[in-house]
Amino acid sequence: MKKLLGSLLCLAMVVGLTGCGDGGSEREDKTTLRTAKGGDIEVMDPAIVDDSVTANVLCQMYEGLYKLDKDGNAVPNVAVDMPTISEDGLTYTIKLNEGIKWSDGQPLKAGDFVYAWKRAAAMGTGTAYYSQFINKIKNGGTGKALKSMDDLKDFGAVAKDDTTIVITLKQKCAYFTSLLTNTVFYPVRQDAVEKDGANPLKSVWSNRTETPVNGAFYASKIDSKDEVVLTKNKNYRAADEVSLETISIKVMSDSSSQTSAFQSGEIDWADTINLDTVNADESLKSSIYAIEPFVCNYYVLMNAGDENTRKELKDPEIRAAFAMAINRENVLKASGKGDYAYELNNLVPKGIPDTTGDFTTNNGNKWSGGYNLAEAQKIMKAKGYSESKMLKLSYSYNDVPMHKDVAQAMQASLKEAYIDLELKTAELQTFFSNRDKGDFETCRHAMTADFLDPMAYLSMYYGKDTAANTVDDKKYEDMIDAAEKLDGADRFAKLAEAEKYLVENHYVVPLFGYTDPFLKAADLEGVTSSPEGHFDLTRAKFK
Repeated sequence: MKKLLGSLLCLAMVVGLTGCGDGGSEREDKTTLRTAKGGDIEVMDPAIVDDSVTANVLCQMYEGLYKLDKDGNAVPNVAVDMPTISEDGLTYTIKLNEGIKWSDGQPLKAGDFVYAWKRAAAMGTGTAYYSQFINKIKNGGTGKALKSMDDLKDFGAVAKDDTTIVITLKQKCAYFTSLLTNTVFYPVRQDAVEKDGANPLKSVWSNRTETPVNGAFYASKIDSKDEVVLTKNKNYRAADEVSLETISIKVMSDSSSQTSAFQSGEIDWADTINLDTVNADESLKSSIYAIEPFVCNYYVLMNAGDENTRKELKDPEIRAAFAMAINRENVLKASGKGDYAYELNNLVPKGIPDTTGDFTTNNGNKWSGGYNLAEAQKIMKAKGYSESKMLKLSYSYNDVPMHKDVAQAMQASLKEAYIDLELKTAELQTFFSNRDKGDFETCRHAMTADFLDPMAYLSMYYGKDTAANTVDDKKYEDMIDAAEKLDGADRFAKLAEAEKYLVENHYVVPLFGYTDPFLKAADLEGVTSSPEGHFDLTRAKFK
């Protein structure tokens, strides 16, 4: 997500359990799953959420028209089938399953989806970040906040009847069905949002308990800084498939404490763990759950944009020397991810499908730019730098141990190529704000995909209004435009060319891809996940 990998953490109160985290003894209560998150659970509004912590809570509470399966394919959820798409690729007709109800027993209607989308579009991307996806709908807004939903004239999504939605796009979008899996496309009820005459664009409806939802669980307790408790929705369309009565989600941010809590049997699912502790304990290693593939990259973003005043970073040769001077093997070790990380020479990580398999496997690692200290030194000497006259650059990151270790490994490598890297840390929100404004020279970046298509990554450096776009290269944007006019294998081939251009010009310096391992109680089964990092706990149960 935009706010990057707020990795999920779990800690909850002991609820009638005798035994240990590895499920070694019979538990008394098999209807309560004790989980947690590694950060505050923000506003639980599907239109507003843009962090992975809160999004994973909403996944248990709402169902969209489509969802991503374990391989990253969009599959029907509330929808009966895949969309019927017009020949020109602009019109999508979607039928909903009949008889679906909200948690309070009222029928779910196609209009509930359309209302939710129109509301998010009217909020604008400043409040509803992912409304940028809705902007792809004809007359779906420009990203700017509006005074009223009524200002959206002739909105291109309409409910033809209670079970039929027709969507008209501004222009063809090959991955639009994948976009429909995002939380911003979840349905919401107008009467719940506008209760007591509340302004729908400023309503705080979502953090009220008993708010109607259409998923397997509703929120019976909400304390965003301590605990959220989810309770089974008896009106859920597949309630007979849900074994759990309660999911307790505690907020806790310390990975060592969480690992200890799993060991002692206080939690059933540990989403942020101390890998050193786990690797030293064979019983813990046997409890590991890992998403494979997990579409997450880790890279350096170079500020080569038009507004950057450092002329050195506008020099493609200096950017190349920077990239070639980094010993990725050392960086990979410094990450502490061990076998759960791999060297990455692309912006797009493994796990994004194309027409014949994996986009990066098929198209990546075919261009120059790997570790080559001798060449980096040669470039820097030609630019007038040496051991006694080093180029000073700053590298910004948020203050997390892994990021610090990676930064120090790069710092040591770059010094050998006459680049003196100053490390600058900031707390998370300050770091994000500075990065979005382009207030940095070089900085860390990492992200999972918000939809399973290469454009989830490549679009980040397209368009003047895109946050943290420090590329500003018309040729790159023209390559993206050309690719998006195509379909199938031809489109993926052109996107691969655009990615190659982006990487070979060293606007981005890929370092590694990785997955976060988790700990799961041995008697817990039925947990599923998708490549972008969302977990489905709704069918979880204890043996």
